[in-house]
Amino acid sequence: MKLLLDTMGGDSKAEEFVKGAIESLDYLDKDTSVILLGNEEEIKSNLFSIYHKEISDFNGRIQIVNATEAITNHDHPTDAIKNKKNSSMCIGFDMLKKETGDALISAGNTGALLAGGLLLVGRIKGIDRPALCPMLPTIDGGGFILLDAGANTNCKPINFLQFAKMGSIYVDKVYGMKNAPVGLLNIGAEKEKGTPLTKEVYELLENEKTLNFYGNIEGRDMFDGSVRVVVTDGFTGNIALKTTEGIGLTISKMLKEEFQSSLPRKIGAGILKASGAITSFKKKIDYSEYGGALLLGIEKPIIKCHGTGKAKDVKIVLKQAENFVNGNVVNEIKEKIAKQEI
Repeated sequence: MKLLLDTMGGDSKAEEFVKGAIESLDYLDKDTSVILLGNEEEIKSNLFSIYHKEISDFNGRIQIVNATEAITNHDHPTDAIKNKKNSSMCIGFDMLKKETGDALISAGNTGALLAGGLLLVGRIKGIDRPALCPMLPTIDGGGFILLDAGANTNCKPINFLQFAKMGSIYVDKVYGMKNAPVGLLNIGAEKEKGTPLTKEVYELLENEKTLNFYGNIEGRDMFDGSVRVVVTDGFTGNIALKTTEGIGLTISKMLKEEFQSSLPRKIGAGILKASGAITSFKKKIDYSEYGGALLLGIEKPIIKCHGTGKAKDVKIVLKQAENFVNGNVVNEIKEKIAKQEI
């Protein structure tokens, strides 16, 4: 398996992607290699300065494909895809299309990643709209997948139905969550709550026999583990995602301030830290522990990594990408379409 890692996207330095790739080798299958897409000289320099190694020392498990351009967050997505053919992201798309890579991970411009996935890699025939899908934490540690988290701000009922089915396939094939409960994000649990659109979607999901439809779910209940797939439109989903990320960061900052506010609290924090409680708690609420956001509905696995991701986050996403490929999710979606189950 060949995982393509864009080292020129996002706000992190290339060395974080290089470190994440090297650290991931102990967790990836032995026949999995990571191909670093970016400035070849910079990558080689990082390998030597951090690990005192040359590319040849990794026995082919770390490779480099040179890129002379980068797509930035300031670039217009479609224009960048059309005009920056030598960018690390576009090279990744081309390699996916030519099947010289099995999955692409990028922390770069989200709009460009979506546009390139559609225009250069291609949408799965039968899927109306791909969805951006992060995994988010739950109290029991199982997590849930949120579809859509920003790719489609205006959705039709058929989009919600396809999101629900693609999400169910992913959590089944990658996490073993068979017949996973699916919830419709709404302003109340009652069937009659919501807009005309969500009421129509409710009826559609309720009557779909291939789904385990839980019903409406409020935002505050997404994290209790009662559902494993949450569907909504991209506008609402993106707000839910960013709110979740913000709450996690806020709680971490508030706890740190409280623990440092007095000597007794510092001592108590030290005891908690030594016991592993703080580390365990932070891990539970850290959304990055669940990886990046998948782009489901595209012909090849593509994952959006966090723009400020560190080596630890890159390592997690690389393993996520490997599981995405090993789960055969794309082909499973295609087979369901062929059977008219999507």
